[in-house]
Amino acid sequence: MDPMFRYFLGFQVAADRAGWLARRLPPVPGDLFAGLKPQNYHLTLCTIAETAEPQPFLGKRVAAAFASGLPAASHIPFGRIMSREMGAELTTIGGIGGVRHLYDGIVALLGAQGIEPMHRKSGLRPHITLGYGACDFEPVPAAWRWTPRELVLIESHVGHRRHRVLQSWTLLPPAQGAFAFMEDEMPPPLRYAA
Repeated sequence: MDPMFRYFLGFQVAADRAGWLARRLPPVPGDLFAGLKPQNYHLTLCTIAETAEPQPFLGKRVAAAFASGLPAASHIPFGRIMSREMGAELTTIGGIGGVRHLYDGIVALLGAQGIEPMHRKSGLRPHITLGYGACDFEPVPAAWRWTPRELVLIESHVGHRRHRVLQSWTLLPPAQGAFAFMEDEMPPPLRYAA
């Protein structure tokens, strides 16, 4: 039996930024392409279940996995909207090491509760799907350095393009590093006598 419900963890795009992305998507002629509703724009980190029936207790298991806290948020460097074979998406440019670190930390916490991510054989490829179906357009620049504030557990009704947020967890802000211009202002390191 095909799954009717998909449960995944990810980041929802805020309404103002979702509207900005929707306006950046070029018009696609024909009726084979269907844009997603901007309120459904999200970045999926990992799918954790696909089932024929709703899973009312999955949220409690995920919450237990995150009880000790989550890794800090990470900046995600988006750069362009691309047409793909069967859809359109906002893709990253540059390094995604911070997102990979966040993903690895979340997966480790889930693993301690026996929850394994699905469909990640090809590796982590952060992107935001903007629509499904055949489309063909030149890449559209869309520079955006996003720092998600919440991790969400979403129940998706497969084939109906409906998403329901079941739970959310606030992420700590990314660690702030020192900038070169601040080095003169920083006190010298303490030295201790031997």
